[in-house]
Amino acid sequence: MFWKKAKPKSETVPTTDILAPLDTQNQREAFRYVFSYHERLTLRFLGRTVTVVDISASGMAFLDQGFSQYDADHIQMDLDIPNYRESTFFSARARILFISRERICHCIFENCTIEQYEMLHKYVLELQKKRLKCRTHDIAY
Repeated sequence: MFWKKAKPKSETVPTTDILAPLDTQNQREAFRYVFSYHERLTLRFLGRTVTVVDISASGMAFLDQGFSQYDADHIQMDLDIPNYRESTFFSARARILFISRERICHCIFENCTIEQYEMLHKYVLELQKKRLKCRTHDIAY
């Protein structure tokens, strides 16, 4: 008697817009909030005032002021997080990993506690919710 081997089932994923393949070149935007020009934060980095372009729980990007790759400094920000019961003061060491051609310094936050990461996640979420709420109010019915 011959038994046919069962062919392994291959998982096929439909190619719709909802399940489109990830862009492997740009996965950073998933949980990163990009500030509009008018809402950008400023902070001090190595004695200079810098303008924050975007932020996530793992890092941020700001406009270059003549820095070098791997420069690091202790930064401080008071984040405006609605309905957050704890202190919204954020303090961490930021290190420049990469400076783009557009003169944007891409940094990571070093040695953050879990609570600090959670606070940053909450901050990004609240900023995204605020932006979505503004967009829905702008739509004319």
